Amino acid sequence: MINLDDLLIRSAQRDQAAFKTLYNATSPKLFGVLVGMMRNESLAEEVLQDSYLKIWEKAEKYQSSKSGAMTWMRTIATNTARDKLRALKVRHYQDECGDYIENIEGSEASLDNRLSIDNELSRVSKALKKLKAPHRECLILSYYHGYSHAELAKKLNLPLGTIKTWIRLGREELIAAA
Repeated sequence: MINLDDLLIRSAQRDQAAFKTLYNATSPKLFGVLVGMMRNESLAEEVLQDSYLKIWEKAEKYQSSKSGAMTWMRTIATNTARDKLRALKVRHYQDECGDYIENIEGSEASLDNRLSIDNELSRVSKALKKLKAPHRECLILSYYHGYSHAELAKKLNLPLGTIKTWIRLGREELIAAA
């Protein structure tokens, strides 16, 4: 079994072989998260490479006592993706049907459009606060942080079926509340 903590610590010591093993072991997972965020494979590949450059540069800052290696790297990757999206001035919003709406932010966006988006985000935020805590936590970890159902089950030490049910119920409650 590959020890990601050890590989990250060795990478901090500039062990290129350890970093290559770390990349090979984790890049498919991070790429999946990034494709979900970027909605574009070539952009996701670019962000993935930028993320691993940051991981290499910041490896000495990793502290296994604060988080797992995969969580630490996922945070770097998702932050890099958000920075890229901001740089492109594009924000993706997902509706319940799985369609994506792109909103160009900035001076070109009309005041009415920005107010409409702010109102929608406010409604979603209020609806999230009304959810039962476990449903809210699972939805946020799944959709915002990119955890799979299996990862959530392991992280929360719960059966996979429970996680799937909580996410389904949370979505249903959100739809009803929004």
